[in-house]
Amino acid sequence: MANNLKILLIIIHLLWFVLIASALDPPELVIIILSQEQGYSAAQAKLLKSNVIEQANSLERDPPQIFLSHELDVYGAWTIVPIFAYLGTGNISATWYFFCLENTAIRLGNLLKVLDKYDVNIYKNLWIGHALYDHEPTIIHHYAEHRKKFKYPNVASGFAVSKFLFKSLAERANEVITANFDFSIDASYEFSTFVLNQSKGSRLTHVSEFCVVSNKNCATYPKPFYSCGETPVKQNAFVAVKTCSKYHLERLDVIRQTWAKHAENIGFFTDELDENLVDGHVVPKTDEGHCAKTYAILKNVHPILERDQLDWLIITDDDTIMSLGRLFKMLTCYNPKDAVALGERYGYRITKIHGYDYLTGGSGVVLSKKLVEQMIKPGVCECPSATTPDDMFLFGVCLAHLGVKVTHSAAFHQARPNDYPKALLASQDPVSFHKFWMVDPKNVYKQWFYEEDLQTFPPKKFRRHTEL
Repeated sequence: MANNLKILLIIIHLLWFVLIASALDPPELVIIILSQEQGYSAAQAKLLKSNVIEQANSLERDPPQIFLSHELDVYGAWTIVPIFAYLGTGNISATWYFFCLENTAIRLGNLLKVLDKYDVNIYKNLWIGHALYDHEPTIIHHYAEHRKKFKYPNVASGFAVSKFLFKSLAERANEVITANFDFSIDASYEFSTFVLNQSKGSRLTHVSEFCVVSNKNCATYPKPFYSCGETPVKQNAFVAVKTCSKYHLERLDVIRQTWAKHAENIGFFTDELDENLVDGHVVPKTDEGHCAKTYAILKNVHPILERDQLDWLIITDDDTIMSLGRLFKMLTCYNPKDAVALGERYGYRITKIHGYDYLTGGSGVVLSKKLVEQMIKPGVCECPSATTPDDMFLFGVCLAHLGVKVTHSAAFHQARPNDYPKALLASQDPVSFHKFWMVDPKNVYKQWFYEEDLQTFPPKKFRRHTEL
């Protein structure tokens, strides 16, 4: 009898420890880092992965399974939906699927506590993140009418999808990626549209611990950018501004009085010279597409890069407002000896085998000298026609032909500040905005870039000369 009692007590104790252990076990978690192949970006993703594993070890927990999207054989992985299709066909099983960027900071203990608040068996079609919304229809979302009720996540803060919703979306993902969609612009917004349409109206649940700015309660937040080295004293880039005679008076004075005054090496490329631009470079006139014009810039600037031993070519529009100080700091993280194309990434039919990514021109494009050399070789990137869209062909089709993948930075913006949610911009250090339409571009510069440029390019002190 005594032995039976002892055995019973042992069993009770074992069950008790099992219950405690199961209560302490983290939810099964898969982390997908939306990473890029370029060296700096890939390094940031790998650093995040190793950091999460270290945190798991310090918490004495099994680390989550972590995927870097650039290591997966998935067309258009950055648009998120294809990853659902890819992982849905494998033997990947988890309670939660967490998506983030390479610059997302994760406090694993806090993240697990947040996820543990939600019983996915009750709230089956659940996804959580830092919710953004458009205050009014905006060009970056094709003036869609969803407005405030349509929430989409700040991917830099990360978002989590429950196992039931993941399975449901994965089953429908192939249907979506085989559909005839042309352009991909804002992955977060377009993914949210997919969720809304495919999961019976499942909407994003806002969670404050998924932060846009770090505080002690955050489970995640976007890391601020830190330069990888000292900004060169002598600027190592040439800035090419695309303009035309009808905009010389209206636009050139604005950029000359703002960011362009900090450029040591700058040229204005136009269809003809006049009293408002007497020392520019004349290139072919194009009323649309501008491929011939931009290709001529590449051909004209390459000898300058060689002569002055410059590493980078920066191409902007005449209605682009930017911070050269912030951009030059960013370029310390990239190797100009590599074939680098940096800017804001769009996609054209990118889930198809013949689709491609490209850099949109208005927000600014940065090319390494090595890449410029490759692009101007005979028979490589000549424009099909003078009016072919320059960004889609030169910074998309041509780069794909060369085997060069574009590098995306969320700091480049194709539209105006008021076209983006305030919370999104709060989590970034913008490099550029585009369009002078219905804004005061000088005020845009003053609000977003003046202080950064003042710090990077302090005014030169004038010495007082005395006559003897």
